Amino acid sequence: MSSHPRRPAQLEPEQIERIPGETDTAYNSELAHTTAQAIVPLPGVFREDDPGVDDRILAMVRSEGIDVIAESWVRSPEDSLPGILWRGFLLSEWIRRYPDAVSERLAAAKQVSEREVKASPDQVRQEWANVFEGAYSGDFGKVLADSAHLTSVLAQVEPAWIKNDMHPLATEVTRRKTAMIVTSEEFLRAAELYRGGELN
Repeated sequence: MSSHPRRPAQLEPEQIERIPGETDTAYNSELAHTTAQAIVPLPGVFREDDPGVDDRILAMVRSEGIDVIAESWVRSPEDSLPGILWRGFLLSEWIRRYPDAVSERLAAAKQVSEREVKASPDQVRQEWANVFEGAYSGDFGKVLADSAHLTSVLAQVEPAWIKNDMHPLATEVTRRKTAMIVTSEEFLRAAELYRGGELN
């Protein structure tokens, strides 16, 4: 994937309203990057002077939640900003919705590993909540690194993530073979790309 900065789409209000709908591949990629860069503005990425686009996206997040925006990231590659935001959304939702399952897996991981847990599930969930408030200006690399570490620790107990296709969070990401391990690697790679100014 090219590391050259791309120019996000300049969307009209009626286009923003179509975010949950099906779109052609090219449009969906453009839309995914536009919404992602409103959530996490990337330094050095050229953006036309149209603050109205970001304002509309962030207003939608405030009124309807991040879920609607996240739908535009589903098909994005793991080494792109929207792709890694999608993985962060899934991780944070899993922690939020299933705290007992997460706690049980973490407790089991501590039994078999001497690795220190650098960031607890609640800390990681809060980091992502801060990101999804929009226009994030914190250390996004740390959020990615903490997510990579947590999923790596949890994967020591069970490399799978979601085992049932009927699970509310069953997606191509969470249902992959050894999904917890693979997702951890993707978070780590995205952190490296971000810190090198190559995540776009």
